[in-house]
Amino acid sequence: MLKLYTSFFVFMILLNSSYSQTTTISYTCKGLSNFEILGTPGVKEEMKEVTYDFINGSLQDLNNIECTWDNNKITCESTFLNFRKLILDQKLLKVKDFISGNKGFGQYVENFSGDCKVK
Repeated sequence: MLKLYTSFFVFMILLNSSYSQTTTISYTCKGLSNFEILGTPGVKEEMKEVTYDFINGSLQDLNNIECTWDNNKITCESTFLNFRKLILDQKLLKVKDFISGNKGFGQYVENFSGDCKVK
Protein backbone atom coordinates (compact mmCIF):
# COMPACT_ATOMS: atom_id res chain seq x y z
CA MET A 1 0.00 0.00 0.00
CA LEU A 2 2.86 2.38 0.84
CA LYS A 3 4.31 1.69 -2.60
CA LEU A 4 1.00 2.66 -4.20
CA TYR A 5 0.84 5.98 -2.28
CA THR A 6 4.46 6.75 -3.13
CA SER A 7 3.87 6.03 -6.81
CA PHE A 8 0.76 8.22 -6.82
CA PHE A 9 2.63 11.06 -5.08
CA VAL A 10 5.51 10.93 -7.60
CA PHE A 11 3.02 10.81 -10.48
CA MET A 12 1.22 13.92 -9.20
CA ILE A 13 4.47 15.85 -8.84
CA LEU A 14 5.51 14.96 -12.40
CA LEU A 15 2.07 15.81 -13.76
CA ASN A 16 1.99 19.15 -11.96
CA SER A 17 5.47 20.13 -13.10
CA SER A 18 4.67 19.32 -16.73
CA TYR A 19 1.71 21.75 -16.70
CA SER A 20 3.34 24.53 -14.70
CA GLN A 21 4.14 27.69 -16.62
CA THR A 22 7.69 28.95 -16.77
CA THR A 23 7.87 32.43 -15.27
CA THR A 24 11.62 32.89 -15.73
CA ILE A 25 12.43 33.40 -19.39
CA SER A 26 14.05 35.90 -21.79
CA TYR A 27 12.89 37.08 -25.20
CA THR A 28 14.75 39.01 -27.87
CA CYS A 29 12.35 41.02 -30.02
CA LYS A 30 12.98 42.90 -33.27
CA GLY A 31 10.58 45.49 -34.57
CA LEU A 32 9.60 49.09 -35.10
CA SER A 33 9.97 51.70 -32.36
CA ASN A 34 8.21 55.09 -32.43
CA PHE A 35 9.53 57.76 -30.09
CA GLU A 36 7.91 61.17 -29.69
CA ILE A 37 8.55 64.12 -27.41
CA LEU A 38 5.15 65.70 -26.97
CA GLY A 39 4.91 69.25 -28.26
CA THR A 40 7.72 68.85 -30.77
CA PRO A 41 7.31 68.19 -34.47
CA GLY A 42 7.96 64.72 -35.78
CA VAL A 43 8.20 61.17 -34.54
CA LYS A 44 11.45 59.23 -34.56
CA GLU A 45 10.96 55.78 -36.06
CA GLU A 46 13.66 53.13 -36.02
CA MET A 47 14.13 49.39 -36.14
CA LYS A 48 15.20 48.10 -32.75
CA GLU A 49 16.14 44.89 -30.99
CA VAL A 50 14.88 44.74 -27.41
CA THR A 51 15.50 42.05 -24.79
CA TYR A 52 12.82 41.33 -22.20
CA ASP A 53 13.93 39.38 -19.13
CA PHE A 54 11.31 37.86 -16.85
CA ILE A 55 12.45 36.47 -13.50
CA ASN A 56 9.93 34.86 -11.15
CA GLY A 57 7.10 36.41 -13.15
CA SER A 58 8.40 40.01 -13.07
CA LEU A 59 9.73 42.07 -15.98
CA GLN A 60 13.27 43.08 -15.08
CA ASP A 61 13.51 46.82 -15.63
CA LEU A 62 14.55 49.97 -13.79
CA ASN A 63 11.69 49.12 -11.46
CA ASN A 64 10.82 45.41 -11.71
CA ILE A 65 7.22 45.17 -12.87
CA GLU A 66 4.89 42.41 -11.69
CA CYS A 67 3.21 40.64 -14.61
CA THR A 68 0.21 38.41 -15.14
CA TRP A 69 0.66 35.20 -17.08
CA ASP A 70 -2.62 34.11 -18.70
CA ASN A 71 -3.25 31.77 -21.62
CA ASN A 72 0.13 32.23 -23.31
CA LYS A 73 0.07 36.02 -22.78
CA ILE A 74 2.30 37.98 -20.44
CA THR A 75 0.87 41.38 -19.47
CA CYS A 76 2.89 43.87 -17.44
CA GLU A 77 1.52 47.24 -16.31
CA SER A 78 3.08 49.94 -14.17
CA THR A 79 2.37 53.53 -13.17
CA PHE A 80 5.49 53.91 -11.03
CA LEU A 81 7.79 56.65 -12.42
CA ASN A 82 6.12 56.33 -15.85
CA PHE A 83 3.18 54.58 -17.51
CA ARG A 84 4.00 51.26 -19.10
CA LYS A 85 2.00 48.45 -20.62
CA LEU A 86 3.67 45.45 -22.20
CA ILE A 87 1.85 42.52 -23.79
CA LEU A 88 3.89 39.57 -25.03
CA ASP A 89 2.05 36.75 -26.79
CA GLN A 90 4.07 33.60 -26.10
CA LYS A 91 2.19 31.57 -28.70
CA LEU A 92 2.48 34.02 -31.62
CA LEU A 93 5.83 35.41 -30.34
CA LYS A 94 4.71 39.04 -30.78
CA VAL A 95 5.18 41.98 -28.41
CA LYS A 96 3.59 45.40 -27.92
CA ASP A 97 5.24 47.77 -25.46
CA PHE A 98 3.98 51.27 -24.58
CA ILE A 99 5.87 53.68 -22.32
CA SER A 100 4.95 57.26 -21.46
CA GLY A 101 6.88 59.35 -19.00
CA ASN A 102 8.65 62.57 -18.18
CA LYS A 103 12.36 63.08 -18.64
CA GLY A 104 14.46 66.21 -18.35
CA PHE A 105 13.60 67.13 -21.93
CA GLY A 106 9.82 66.82 -21.46
CA GLN A 107 6.96 64.38 -21.76
CA TYR A 108 7.63 61.46 -24.11
CA VAL A 109 5.77 58.50 -25.59
CA GLU A 110 7.40 55.37 -26.97
CA ASN A 111 5.69 52.48 -28.74
CA PHE A 112 7.42 49.28 -29.76
CA SER A 113 5.99 46.27 -31.54
CA GLY A 114 7.88 43.35 -32.94
CA ASP A 115 8.48 39.66 -33.40
CA CYS A 116 10.24 37.71 -30.69
CA LYS A 117 12.25 34.57 -30.10
CA VAL A 118 13.20 32.88 -26.88
CA LYS A 119 16.72 33.90 -25.91
